[in-house]
Amino acid sequence: MSHFRFCRLTEKWVIIAENRLRKPDLMKEAPHSEEEDLKYCPFEYGNEALSGEEIFAIREKGSQKNGMGWKTRVVPNLYNALSIEDEKKNSRIGFFERQNGLGAHEVIIETPHHHIGMNQYSVEEFENYLKTIMARIDDLEKDQRLEYLQVFKNSGKYAGASMPHPHTQILATPFIPKDIKERLVIQKEYFEKHGRSLVGDLVSEEIRLNERIIYENGTFVVFSPYASCYPFEVLIAPKIAASKLTQLNTHQIGDLAKALEVTFKRLHRELGDFPYNMLFFNMPPMSAQNDPDFFYKMDSYYRFFINITPRIYHLAGFEISTGMHINPVPPELAALRLRKEL
Repeated sequence: MSHFRFCRLTEKWVIIAENRLRKPDLMKEAPHSEEEDLKYCPFEYGNEALSGEEIFAIREKGSQKNGMGWKTRVVPNLYNALSIEDEKKNSRIGFFERQNGLGAHEVIIETPHHHIGMNQYSVEEFENYLKTIMARIDDLEKDQRLEYLQVFKNSGKYAGASMPHPHTQILATPFIPKDIKERLVIQKEYFEKHGRSLVGDLVSEEIRLNERIIYENGTFVVFSPYASCYPFEVLIAPKIAASKLTQLNTHQIGDLAKALEVTFKRLHRELGDFPYNMLFFNMPPMSAQNDPDFFYKMDSYYRFFINITPRIYHLAGFEISTGMHINPVPPELAALRLRKEL
């Protein structure tokens, strides 16, 4: 069973999940053929029985659950870090504090196609991908025990992926992690001082300066952040007030899908097949356990955004020890190269 342990030095919780040790690493060089790789991949079209009970799917009309005809599919992570069946319970062992491994850990299988990258997705495929994420956020937020949902994609061995088939994960925790809470406090304090959204002002200023803009449409702007931590780091943020992905309408989802399509095609043109993490930062769900004062007006000042961090350089001792990144590519140069039309 997994569980949380509290580190007194950092005041952060750590997940201890022995089950993750047993997860297969198909990103390693395998002794078997590509045909065998497809045969044993649990996310492969036709291998539905290997991936566990289906939670959600977008399917072709007339196709059956757990059968063929799916476009996207959501299943439990078989090597889960946290379990929805657990309960929220704290305990102490003398000086040390721990908590049961309550949470959720799901896998979004983005496409039936094994050998495909996001740079090859169509706008429709991105729309299905986003609608799948929205459906799972809506459902998981109904569980009042869960206080934070992190949607993330690891692509490539150096970004932490262990499966080559395109997939995204959702990990939900019974509390708001410290780093996330600190981000929320920064935005709350900015709003209290200026009466405006921090991300909203950031977007407006980037559009005004037009030095790091990569792409924009009616609803979204794509840019290289002024203080980028990673070479060719990209932020995708809404021009409208939207605190979470699930607040977007059909037209706005189409605009976000187009922004993702353009972004990944341009990143691939510049970097080739590159490892990356894609992170979705949504407003946490309000649950009975939360302090209502902490959430006061959060829906007004918080805006969701998507962060894409190419992992083309490895973190080293300074970054790990200080939390301060060294970026060898100025964001203005990265934006200049990514701004070019395909």
